Amino acid sequence: MTAISNTQKERRILRADTLAASVVILLLATVVQRSIGFGRGVLFCRWLSPETLGEWEMVYSFLMLAAPLAVLGVPGSFGRYAEHYRQRGHLRTFLNRAAGWTAVCTVATVVLMEWLAPELSLLVFGSRDYEGSMRVIGLCLVSIILHHTLTALLTALRLYRIVSAVNFVQSLLFAVISLALLWRRPEMISILYGYTTACLFASAGAIIWAWPALHNIDRPQDTLVHSQFWGKLLRFAFFVWVTNLLTHLFAIVDRYMLVHCADMSPAEALDQIGHYHASRIIPLLMVSIAELMSGMVMPHLSHDWELGRRTEVSARLNLAIKLTSLGMMAFGACLLAAGPLLFDVVLQGRYALGLQVLPWTVAGCVLYSTYLIAQNYLWCAEKNWLQAAPLVLGLVVNVLLNLALLPTLGLYGCALSTAGGACACLGAILALNQRHGMHVDRGAWLLALAPLALGLGAWPAALACGLIGAACLGSNLIFTANERHDLKTFALSFLTKALPSRRQSPAL
Repeated sequence: MTAISNTQKERRILRADTLAASVVILLLATVVQRSIGFGRGVLFCRWLSPETLGEWEMVYSFLMLAAPLAVLGVPGSFGRYAEHYRQRGHLRTFLNRAAGWTAVCTVATVVLMEWLAPELSLLVFGSRDYEGSMRVIGLCLVSIILHHTLTALLTALRLYRIVSAVNFVQSLLFAVISLALLWRRPEMISILYGYTTACLFASAGAIIWAWPALHNIDRPQDTLVHSQFWGKLLRFAFFVWVTNLLTHLFAIVDRYMLVHCADMSPAEALDQIGHYHASRIIPLLMVSIAELMSGMVMPHLSHDWELGRRTEVSARLNLAIKLTSLGMMAFGACLLAAGPLLFDVVLQGRYALGLQVLPWTVAGCVLYSTYLIAQNYLWCAEKNWLQAAPLVLGLVVNVLLNLALLPTLGLYGCALSTAGGACACLGAILALNQRHGMHVDRGAWLLALAPLALGLGAWPAALACGLIGAACLGSNLIFTANERHDLKTFALSFLTKALPSRRQSPAL
């Protein structure tokens, strides 16, 4: 009776969410979390000096790079293999071995960071004066790895309601605790303590919530041979590790080059990174939305692909690329127009350099967001090994442009180089998609590259948006005839459902 009761309890608690419920949960959680994150980011900018804000930006960039690399990609394999081993009765074995691997790698990384604290301080901040902070950062890394591992596990088990709750709690606690600490001590270390505490409390809540079900997972009936287990897992984990490395390097290389290659003192470089951070608060929200949209589009593309409807996959992805680029370009133009209000009033005029580089920061984020949508084709085509090629090209272009522009243009050259790298990354993924069967039409190419107009400022961006809008309405240059018909049908259907009919309107 006890075994049956435990099994029923496990099934009840580990009930996976449906796709429709998952989409609603993720959308609501994303809106709430990003709203909290935006408010927190604005207060950070108002309460901290640009140099202190630059210190936090470098710390956060390092943590986001180090956390997945430290565990060698194994938690990233949960989404691929949790269900695989669950169906074969070895989920407990898989989780125990993966958890053991993660724990050993985490301890080894912390010991290594404590030993190499002076060298890491020089790498991250351009100075050995932050040796003590690097040791605290090493301890903070433990809480981040724990949080990321748990969310990866719960996501793999399709428990999106728990993942959303955990991320919401972490975001809210981070804002409350860090702002409370900053009120008394406006330093980078206060934010670090707040982030660490938030990750620990959110992880503890996740463990308490999910532990009864995880503890009662059925024990395996046979032994899973280590050689068969680790060979398969580590091959996939290595690919995840390489992808994470390239993705995070692409995301942070501009700040590191500003510290080491701009002929500035560490204090001056950190000050400029603080201005750069302020310019990225809202543009990074677009990247987050694109990540969410990419995950939502993928199941539909995969469904068509498995049914052999390759033409439909190309058509859907072309339309997704166009709508993403067009929508985010329009939002980016509005953001540039509101830039003076944001920086002069909301941020109290403390980040003039941030306002100066805002156009290229927005352009780079829109280009990268479009790349996140476009990369889905190679996932459908199972050309996973090619995913690294656009990131490598974008990284190389970013580094070379920074080397050429940083000495003369400073932060402006940094933002311009990042946008150039994102453009190279997007162009490469579209070319690879086309080479492997996707028909990338003329409109997709035009709209993919159109966000470069954002880098020229608000008026050129508004003019480009107007020309594109006119082309969309008056010709088939951007959207094909079929796409225009589908969009019109969708719009009419939406309006019909959204607006009440006259028969339903009350009589006056």
